[in-house]
Amino acid sequence: MGTHLAVLRPARSGVGLTAAACLVVTGCSTGNSGSPGGSGTPSGSTSSSSKSASTGSGNSGGSTSVVSSNSVPFPITVGNTWTYTDTSTIAGGTSVDKIAAVTPVSGGQQVLMDSTITTAGTTTHGSGYFIFHPDGSITYPFSQFNSRTSQAKVTLLSGNVIWPPASQLESGQVSHNIVKIEIAIAGHTADVTSHITVKDGGTQSVTVPAGTYNATIVVMTESETVAGIPLTSRVTTWLATGVGPVKTEVTVSEGNSPGTVAAENVLTSFMRG
Repeated sequence: MGTHLAVLRPARSGVGLTAAACLVVTGCSTGNSGSPGGSGTPSGSTSSSSKSASTGSGNSGGSTSVVSSNSVPFPITVGNTWTYTDTSTIAGGTSVDKIAAVTPVSGGQQVLMDSTITTAGTTTHGSGYFIFHPDGSITYPFSQFNSRTSQAKVTLLSGNVIWPPASQLESGQVSHNIVKIEIAIAGHTADVTSHITVKDGGTQSVTVPAGTYNATIVVMTESETVAGIPLTSRVTTWLATGVGPVKTEVTVSEGNSPGTVAAENVLTSFMRG
């Protein structure tokens, strides 16, 4: 049983928690859990009035928002739209992520994303938001999980998913965060403590359907233990200047089993707002 608890496209967290929710119910294998969904938060449809981004170059453009120069590449202009091809151990599909609004808040810029996810002929819609901070860090408030699934109720006890500033990643520092949640599903409840690390993965030329990009790599590892079973997921994201996330790969392992690629998302087009 899967519960699409994906977080955000830049971090694609919540994969281990998907498995955790599965184990809360019956101890089922992560090999049978759902993929982390189209975008960690995002939705909407592409804008025909937008112009296509040139391969591996460009800026976010517009005056709707300001992203710190110390942030990983991720343009957040309203109307920016990403279309991805999604594959997983369950089924393939597509996802379309579109920035619906950018609002100044005390902590920085709150970015509202809409998403339309189509898997096995079924289309779902959702939305969520990120906080882009002045220091270049990016936060995804975990409390949004309840808007992403009708199967599980997730209560945040403490912590959030945070990507550190680009300078911290490039210096080799590893960011450590602890997120504690309560998962209630199918009449079962369990507290889960997730240990999350985020680190720099260097740079690499990556080719996806949308083109070839010189990408910055961010690697996030999420680990927790549920019902005595250790679960680990690794989310690797490739981000290109002026375009943002162009590829995401999720590897999941349960217990002592070797990690397997559970999901992959590749950019097919990026349209500027």
